[in-house]
Amino acid sequence: MGEIFGMRNPVQHYAWGSREVLARLRGGPVPSPEPEAELWVGAHPAAPSAVLVDGREEPLDALVGADPGRFLPEGAGDRLPFLLKILAIDAPLSLQVHPTPEQARAGFEREERAGIPLEAPERNYKDRSAKPETVVAVSRTEVLTGLQPADRLRATARRLDLDWLCRLLDADRPLLPAVLGLDDDAARTAVAATLAAARAADPQDPVARLVRHVHDRHPGDRGLLVALCMHHVVLEPGQSLHTPAGQLHAYLSGTAVEVMASSDNVLRAGLTGKHVDVAELLAVLAPEQAAPEVVDPPTGPDGARHYPLWDDRLELTAHELVPGRPARAQLRGTAVVLTAAGTAALRAGGRQWPLGGGQSLLHTGGPTPVELSGEGTVFTAGCR
Repeated sequence: MGEIFGMRNPVQHYAWGSREVLARLRGGPVPSPEPEAELWVGAHPAAPSAVLVDGREEPLDALVGADPGRFLPEGAGDRLPFLLKILAIDAPLSLQVHPTPEQARAGFEREERAGIPLEAPERNYKDRSAKPETVVAVSRTEVLTGLQPADRLRATARRLDLDWLCRLLDADRPLLPAVLGLDDDAARTAVAATLAAARAADPQDPVARLVRHVHDRHPGDRGLLVALCMHHVVLEPGQSLHTPAGQLHAYLSGTAVEVMASSDNVLRAGLTGKHVDVAELLAVLAPEQAAPEVVDPPTGPDGARHYPLWDDRLELTAHELVPGRPARAQLRGTAVVLTAAGTAALRAGGRQWPLGGGQSLLHTGGPTPVELSGEGTVFTAGCR
């Protein structure tokens, strides 16, 4: 049997976050004093979870560094290979791309040599790691990902009478560099024309609704022109979507759980007040943008849904808990248990740990059979 530890997880206050979702989940004042965008569960040095060990709270990254044999599974190297988050999305996130491992290492070393501080707003690479990620909807979640095929975009351009899009589609140049390469006057004209067309269109037209929604939160941002060209995916609760390295994407709305490699490397192209580096984003952009594949795994008799991840060593499972019907699971290696909705409790080895909304536990060591009870949604993520 392994060890189980209590955790305390940091909240990131980004502008796109909700003032209600995480506050209500954790039982805090609603609305919260400032936006609460992400709850991080993991060992990333930018915001590590605190772990209660031997009566003291210690940052998880420090524990991993000091005693990897106790806090990491065999073969994991010297860092926890995943980061788990709850996203509370109240406004569209930045249009972004994450690098491959090779691009991340090269970018990090380049910025280190240039003397750019890690905390500098213009810093692109915060670590040497790639950032593949899989998101699972807790509530209805809207996502933009990849670029639509040219024929679909031509149909949109004709329907909304978007001359700028017709011209770019007919040009002998990849679409995304062409859109992002528009000079300021041309971009302003295109944004104004697109917004006017969306306001004049059928109120239920999905593209027009997208344009209005993005403009309401990011008025005048040329990222609206990119958003228009992307696949618009709606995830219902329990459905998931994977984003590989090099894939252009953005989240629009909803509450979701996201598991990723433990990295904070983000290249942005718009819809943000943060640093935008179009040239670097285009350098790491995958030439082929994957069409979205929504994963909707079946719910087993125990109420569990298992999600495929990019690394066979990693596991992600969602447990839908119903009062009076405890769920049984087995934790292996280094794993976290996180309540993403409702409240729960975990019992193992004769002990019970409460799991309020947004609370988590850390498991390390050998296989441990556990029982989950309560009402809500509990995620287990781990590396064996």
